[in-house]
Amino acid sequence: MRNYLGLSLMMTIAAMSLAPARAARAESLDDSLLTIEDRWAVAAHETNDKRKRQNLRELLDDVRGLHKLYPEKPEAAAWHGIVARSYMDVSASMRIAKEARDALLVAESIDPLVLDGQVYAHLGALYSEVSSAFGGFGSKTRGIGYLWKAITVDPQGIDANYFYAELLFKEKDYVAARNVLLRANDAPERPGHPKADRARKLEVVNLLAAVERKLEDQS
Repeated sequence: MRNYLGLSLMMTIAAMSLAPARAARAESLDDSLLTIEDRWAVAAHETNDKRKRQNLRELLDDVRGLHKLYPEKPEAAAWHGIVARSYMDVSASMRIAKEARDALLVAESIDPLVLDGQVYAHLGALYSEVSSAFGGFGSKTRGIGYLWKAITVDPQGIDANYFYAELLFKEKDYVAARNVLLRANDAPERPGHPKADRARKLEVVNLLAAVERKLEDQS
């Protein structure tokens, strides 16, 4: 009986000693994710191409390390995929595109609703953007499917609506694109995500202006 009580006490003490470490680790991850999001919001919307490429490459190296440190956390995998996708846009690398896809699919497999469905949104944009030729994995059908999943999860989500409008714009469906962009423009700013939301809102406004010009040309 004494041995049992002693063992139980030791296990309780061990659990109590681990609790602060777990809490600190979780807090460290949250802080790291917010820093990555803020850096991404600046880097992804940089107008100087050389500086944009350099900043995104450095950020991708950092987020790879974070994902390696927290392989079980869907947020780390999601941001790995998001940053890799942004770097793909400036590197035109199929290897980076596949890295983005694989990281986003890992996040989806752990928790598809992480980041309020942004994994679906970025997978949708990725499959829509990437070519299906020369070993590419692009699929407009899969892209639209993922975008609709994202919009179903968060109908007012600014990322999903922007990506869907971008696809409609490329398809020259300007009326539908305008309607989706107006919905994206009305999306409320998320608490704790001001830089990312404001940067995306600027993209929404710019694309909406391009849509309006196309509609004027057609009239």
